[in-house]
Parts: sequence; C-alpha cells; structure tokens
Amino acid sequence: MATGVEPCNVVGVPPSRSWRVSAAALHTPALAGMILVGLLGLAEATSHLSAVRNALKAPSVGSPSRRFELQLDGLDRFVESDRHVDCIILGNSTALLGVDPEVLAESYHARTGRSLRCFNFGVGGMTASAAGAVAPILVERYQPRLLLYVVSPRDVGQSVDGPRLAQTPWVQYRLGAFSGEGWLAEHSAAFRYYLLYRQWLDPSLWPAAASAGGTDRAGFLRAKIRLPLSPVLWEHTVRTYAEVARQPPSAAELAGFERVLALSAEGTRVVIVEAPVHERLRDWAKQSTSFYGDAMTALRRAARRQHVAFWRAPTRRIIPADGWSDFVHLGASGAAGFSEWLGARLAESRG
Repeated sequence: MATGVEPCNVVGVPPSRSWRVSAAALHTPALAGMILVGLLGLAEATSHLSAVRNALKAPSVGSPSRRFELQLDGLDRFVESDRHVDCIILGNSTALLGVDPEVLAESYHARTGRSLRCFNFGVGGMTASAAGAVAPILVERYQPRLLLYVVSPRDVGQSVDGPRLAQTPWVQYRLGAFSGEGWLAEHSAAFRYYLLYRQWLDPSLWPAAASAGGTDRAGFLRAKIRLPLSPVLWEHTVRTYAEVARQPPSAAELAGFERVLALSAEGTRVVIVEAPVHERLRDWAKQSTSFYGDAMTALRRAARRQHVAFWRAPTRRIIPADGWSDFVHLGASGAAGFSEWLGARLAESRG
C-alpha cells in the first residue's frame, strides 16, 4: 500500500556497496613473490657450485660448536674426494689432537696390505651425550664400516660443559624431530651459508666462525705448541679434574655412551679406545678420587654388555717422554705413536 513516503538513506551512512579487488592490484605482489622465489632459487643453485663453495667458508648448521661444523664440512669434502670413508674417529680434543688417520692407515696397511681410509671427527669439548647424538647421524650419512670412539672419564662427568650439540635443530631433525630450521639446514645450502655469514654482524662470534680450523684433509689437528709440564700447569690440571670428580658419573652422559655402543648392532663395527693421559695425572686420579675408576668401570661394563671391544693403550710404551703437549693432550710425536699403535691393534683384531 502506498504511503507517499519516499525511501531515503540515513544521513551520514553511505549506501551499501560490494568491494571488488582489481586484478591489476595483484600484479605487483605476485611479481614481487616471483622475483623473490627466483632469487632464492638462484642463491640455492649458486651455493652448490664448486667454485662458489671453495671461495666461501665452511657453512653452518646452527651448531654451538664451530669445530663441529668445520669437521662436518671436512668430512663431506673427504668423502667427495675419496668416494667413501672406511673409518670415522670420534671423540673430544684428545681424539682431535691424538689420532693421525694417515699414520693409522699406514700402520694398518703395513700389516694387512689393505687400505683403511679414516677421518678424524674430533670436536673439542664433545661429551658422551653429544657423541651419542652425533654418531648415529655420521653412521647413517657416511656408512663407515668402523667407528672408533676415543673416550675419557671426563666425557661422562656432570660438570663438564661441552657444546650442546644434541639440542641443535639440525641434529634433532636428523634424529627424527621435525623443525623448520632443522629442515632448512639439512636441505638448503643457501640457508647454511646464511647461518654462517649472519655471524659477521657479531664481533664476538665472527672470529671463530671465520676460522679455517687448521686440520689436515683427514680432520687431524697437529699440535704446534708444547706447554712446559710445569707446576703451574699441573695445579691447573688438577683443579679442573678435581672439579669433575666432585659428582658421580652423569646418567645422561652414560646414556649417550650407550647410544654409541648401540650402533654396533646396525652393521658398523664399534671400537672404544680409552684416551691416553699422562701417567702423572693417571696416578693422581687413582690416589685422590674414585670418580675416574668408577667412570671407567661403568664404561667398560656397558661395552661388555653390547659385546663391543674396549681398548686401553700401553701409554708408557708407545708415547715418548716428549710426546705430550700438556698433561692430557698428545703432541706430534705422541700422536704418531698412539696412531701407529691403533693401526697395529686394528690389524691384529682383523678390523
């Protein structure tokens, strides 16, 4: 029914309208996205070029230990050059400075006539829990037939503050825990270089990140400095080892050691070697604390349960008096003696 009243809009309220986005307005963000994808693809492709890789420093996987990343890159290059690796030597700085893979291989070849391509994956401060996280990755990735783990009682101490490799996203990703950073570190070379070169902005991080590491092609770091075995050095060493011995062996570190041993059931031969220490320090440990005896007993029992060989080097016979760079680490002549003994021991055990 007509009322005579014309419809009108409420004052100040615009009439309803539908908003339409022009297709042209999407062109710029779409083009920007395509350019970004193209640049990322170019960066990724470029990162894989040999010339570029050789010009850049070893990439990062986001680890708290630069030495770990240098050894990882060195092992990649070693395998690329020699096509495969027969043996990986794992451990902390006592392994890094103490086992020369070339001397070991020469000793082994002299007794068996067979070659043994070994790489030293020693990382300063690596504890047993870190080794337990890293060893399965190395075995899966490189398929060595032999894993030599050079272990010391300090590796299972509760107060040892080594690099927390087990918590690195890349390590966790390789062990089955997904994360975006871990996935990128595994699959993107460009991202690994980003992780490295972003440290250039931090003066406290860049010197270590830019270091070449000083190892030879097989991962061995030859000791260039021999510290005088002075009373001052002795007191410092005793204080450090006494601090470790104040608490019993760590259950978490012993569990990491067990994870290394478990690899023996997966087709890789595992051999545990007690890291040599200066006889003076060994005698002090026997007389002053039960920690080191308890730790070695726990390690030996764990190895026995897994039917894994556990060797102790005859230190006095194979390490010359001048073969120490300090009370814990071997110098050049000491490393040569220890490595020659390892090669002979492997030959005798048909390794």
